[in-house]
Amino acid sequence: MTATTDARRDRAGWPAGQIALAAAPWLVAAVVPWVVLLVLHDRMPAEVVSHTGWGGPDGFMAAPSFVAIVTLVFLFQGAVFVPALIKGAQTNGQYLLTAAVCWGFGAGEVYFFAVDLQANANARGSDLDHAQLLEAYDINWALHGPVTAVLAVVAGAAGVLMARKAARR
Repeated sequence: MTATTDARRDRAGWPAGQIALAAAPWLVAAVVPWVVLLVLHDRMPAEVVSHTGWGGPDGFMAAPSFVAIVTLVFLFQGAVFVPALIKGAQTNGQYLLTAAVCWGFGAGEVYFFAVDLQANANARGSDLDHAQLLEAYDINWALHGPVTAVLAVVAGAAGVLMARKAARR
């Protein structure tokens, strides 16, 4: 990045392109769970698995509450990362790394969350107790772990490409 581009980013404050670049992954991550919930809502149990520890699933709550909390987490992450990506106080390398992290983590987290909701929906019954839900709740980690990682890397690379384009403006 040239000194002119650095000065332009500092002088311009928060250009619209950089704001959009920084906010987009978190806004998408905040909306997608609601879309997934709407699509799967008739198949959701009354309470979904909301937390998984080392010993397996160990927390439950109503699906809309779970989605609301996750949405707030995504929006909080956006509130943390957006200023880091658009302030212009970082070096070019830090700027590109922040873009990669925003897009990579946003995509990976929202994919995993959609998989989690799908696993809950596969239980297919609103009258299941927690033991029955745990029996039906299954995430194929051998498949979804690598898919999440690949998606995060691809989205991170896309974030870097968009950040380079935004920095040139």
